[in-house]
Amino acid sequence: MTRIAFTADLHIDAYGSRIDPATGLNARLLDYLATLRFVADEATRQSASALVVAGDFTERRHPAPWLVAKIRDALSGGPSAQLYLRGNHDGEIDGRSIVSILDDGYGSSLLDESGRLGVSRPQLVPVAFDAVVAAVPYLDRHWLRAQPGFQSVPDADLFRVLGDQFLTIARGLYAEARRDYPDAGVVLVCHQTLAGAAMSDSQRAFLGDVSLVVDSRALADVGFEAVVAGHLHRHQVVVPSDRPVLYAGSIERVDFGEEGEEKGFVVADVGPGRFDWEFVPTPARRFVTLREECGYNLDDVRDAIVRCVDVDPELDVAHLRSMLEADGAFEVVSIQTRRPESTVAAGGLSEALAPAEALEEYFVADPDREVLVGRGRELLAEVA
Repeated sequence: MTRIAFTADLHIDAYGSRIDPATGLNARLLDYLATLRFVADEATRQSASALVVAGDFTERRHPAPWLVAKIRDALSGGPSAQLYLRGNHDGEIDGRSIVSILDDGYGSSLLDESGRLGVSRPQLVPVAFDAVVAAVPYLDRHWLRAQPGFQSVPDADLFRVLGDQFLTIARGLYAEARRDYPDAGVVLVCHQTLAGAAMSDSQRAFLGDVSLVVDSRALADVGFEAVVAGHLHRHQVVVPSDRPVLYAGSIERVDFGEEGEEKGFVVADVGPGRFDWEFVPTPARRFVTLREECGYNLDDVRDAIVRCVDVDPELDVAHLRSMLEADGAFEVVSIQTRRPESTVAAGGLSEALAPAEALEEYFVADPDREVLVGRGRELLAEVA
């Protein structure tokens, strides 16, 4: 069997406002680079023959050369054979994206266990004599829009067609692999949303309600030893079996929607009929939410990205921020005070009262209360 490391959704970019004084770069960007270096080095330490990155290297669709160089350097300690798939954030200009820029140009195979190969179109990539990757980068709807007859098709129908085509591509790659590499295990690696998978609220808001969702059960039935996907940041097994469908998950937390998610990557021994895998956690930066009175232990906030919510409006926000920073918080991104509770309107009446109840309350001390309340009730009935 051949050991392969699978990771995805690196999202190496600037988050927050903290600047590293030594380099002048965004501190979170350096976090991400350090975690990517950990993934590459750990894959080598675990004797992986290849490292596969299933898309979304950075949120900059067209990253500057200096950032590409830093990503390349962070990957340099990994296995000598590396495969990169284009994700939805990896934009193309004239057919080139970050994955083709990182590509060494050595061909379409990693059988010699060396070189970096970028993939922007579906293809088979032999990794070893007993392991093949069927690579399906992010399938975009825009090219289908350009085909005759699809210019005005509703999105829902368009995505249905794309979903069918994704399964057709997967089946075709599997048949090709079984024909050309009959003695190898075949793993499908893609960057897509799979049916039954969960995502954070923030990622759901970003992706929207209408997008391509591939039938994960149908994908599992194709026959691959496993399906390993990128795109959704939560590590999860979508179809549990001896031929699993799973997400490697992102290597770092992007926002508070991922606060409780464990981050890491997958290492698997791949061979004919075998996919023996384990999840390897990364030292991802912690996100911590403090609520109401914001009581905490030092270990809660030390080296963490912190936000405070529902804070007493009487609390000194600047003092709280200073305390958190002094206690070692990596960055305090926000302190949100709750609205002061008010149940009494300007006239002294509770906003919770019904109109008839407010009427009685308003005239409670008036000597003509019964007459006035009676007349008021008549007026309310007329306008009801």
